[in-house]
Amino acid sequence: MGILKHAGDHMHMMGEMMRQTDTDVTTVSGPSGDAFLRGAIVRCLFCKHGEECRAWLGEGHEHCEPPAFCPNSSRFEAVRKAS
Repeated sequence: MGILKHAGDHMHMMGEMMRQTDTDVTTVSGPSGDAFLRGAIVRCLFCKHGEECRAWLGEGHEHCEPPAFCPNSSRFEAVRKAS
């Protein structure tokens, strides 16, 4: 898989993960919000659970906690609780 396809796939999955888990990163504002999003992107790009993530997202979860295998699960959960 090419690097651009890999990045695109992971960014799509991260967006869908945030949607399905009601994670609104726009509530984290300013420089800390930028750092939060950059960190989440890097974690997602280097995640080794792509197939597991695709399968989980394909189940169509709504309004739920992020799955434990997600490297951003604790960060997304913190944002959800703060909203």
